Amino acid sequence: MHTFTKRKMIFRWVFILWAIFIISVSSIPHLSVPKVAIGFRLDYLVHFGMYFVLGLFLVLWRTDKKRLFSLNQNRVFISLCYLFAMVDETHQLWISGRTFAWQDMLSNMLGLTIALGFVPYLYKRCCIN
Repeated sequence: MHTFTKRKMIFRWVFILWAIFIISVSSIPHLSVPKVAIGFRLDYLVHFGMYFVLGLFLVLWRTDKKRLFSLNQNRVFISLCYLFAMVDETHQLWISGRTFAWQDMLSNMLGLTIALGFVPYLYKRCCIN
């Protein structure tokens, strides 16, 4: 199997496993993040980071041989990631001790957006192999 194809297959599975990890963690009843006085709630940073990593894995999976990630060619995958971010936050309405928070959903989407905007640039410009 060609190295490029193997890499794509590995990152596809890492992407899927990370999405399963996200939904698993957000399904844990009564899960709380320690409160730290840094000017905002730490869980916003956690949400941002989880979805930044999801976006990173999407880019690494869907980048072509020329290290290009086309937003247009990947719009279905990107739309599904944003839908996943919304569903992930919304499903917490049915988890004991969890709540829906639009700020968390925005943090999810912001992490994904930053990854989709920044990581392809970094991937193409830097020596990420």
